[in-house]
Amino acid sequence: MSLLDIIIPYRTVVINQSIAEKSAVSIDAFGLNTEDFVYLVDGYKTVLASIFLRNAKEDLKNIETSKEILGSFPEFAAACVACGCRQRDAQEYIRQLPFPIQIELLSTIFELTFPEGLKKSLEKLMPTILQLLKK
Repeated sequence: MSLLDIIIPYRTVVINQSIAEKSAVSIDAFGLNTEDFVYLVDGYKTVLASIFLRNAKEDLKNIETSKEILGSFPEFAAACVACGCRQRDAQEYIRQLPFPIQIELLSTIFELTFPEGLKKSLEKLMPTILQLLKK
């Protein structure tokens, strides 16, 4: 076995559009990796702390978490989607996408990042996340 045998999980999200010449677009979404977390901590430390502390106590489903984050912290949500789609330079464009598209992408990325659910994953990751937030 090799580390290269480990498959990096992703999901192809099909976005249906109301434009005839390009009615559907497929986008690959990945879970957030270590570099993504460091990037997000550097730009959104206070937001991350708020989200992690709240969700460590509540067992919200990923779609509910996605809606809450998008509604409260749209810039952070766009940054998460940009990282999860491996297109950080598209962050401003993502903010212009319709709300349902952003929700679908963000919830897919959260499901891939936290496959056991946010609360259970945070219990395991909390010491590491706290160290990042202290930087």
